[in-house]
Amino acid sequence: MKNNSKHKGPFKASVLMILCLVLVVFTACDYEYELPEANSKADETPPQANFSATVTDDFLTYTFGNSSTSATDYLWDYGDGNTSTGVDGINTFPDEGTYTVSLTASDKLGVSSTYKMVIEVVEPEVPDAIVPKILNPSFDEPGDNGKYTSPWVDSNMGKTIQISSSSSFVGGKAGKFPDAVTNTRVAYQKDIAVTPNTEYAITYNYSIETGAPSSVIVAILGGTVTSLGDAAAATLKSHTGTIQAGKTPFETVTITFNSGANNSISILITNTGTETGYVEEFKAAVNE
Repeated sequence: MKNNSKHKGPFKASVLMILCLVLVVFTACDYEYELPEANSKADETPPQANFSATVTDDFLTYTFGNSSTSATDYLWDYGDGNTSTGVDGINTFPDEGTYTVSLTASDKLGVSSTYKMVIEVVEPEVPDAIVPKILNPSFDEPGDNGKYTSPWVDSNMGKTIQISSSSSFVGGKAGKFPDAVTNTRVAYQKDIAVTPNTEYAITYNYSIETGAPSSVIVAILGGTVTSLGDAAAATLKSHTGTIQAGKTPFETVTITFNSGANNSISILITNTGTETGYVEEFKAAVNE
């Protein structure tokens, strides 16, 4: 076949020579390209270590929020022999005391920065427990409505109690619970503030007229209830008084209980039988 190429031999030789030179140059040179590590920056922006400290509900345990810049690696030293290498830190110190916590932040270029903070580990003081405040504890103080039954009345609980007057009673009056068979009477005071998980004691006086067997029941409830049917499940402790000695002398009863998880308690008073019962002189205290 006839060769129609217009290029002559010398031209081909020149092209081949150029290609060879290019190959030689790229073969002879040893180029290395190193990509920067993630989050690393040039030397003009070296790492700056910094962090904040927050105490948890356990006063011995702190969390540390890392706010360092231009860093990829971290070393925490908590000053008690413990270390870690995470971005953020957490540590439980062995006891109360002063500890110097340090964070060393570095980048892939080997540049590092250290920030230190002095931590005072102190067990907080436990606040004094709330002493429950029982309103109108002897039923001898008229409320805003002028009634001595206030604040022992709750419309969800049925008939209100009555008030009896006698020189035998402290303050001259007492809560009265007549015949329970035909007249259901309930005293209920709610929203009495307490400290959770605290031991308490509530003291009161009661008496029952002589006659057929009867009783006066005082129950301490956790929180509030909206019906008598819910009272049993909410009862923390109760006392059933059965001594019948007339209006005097009164029997003194102390109910001790733990408030549990409750921020408030209620006092529920009911009676059984056909003889009249009386209650008065409620007092509450922290049971130390």
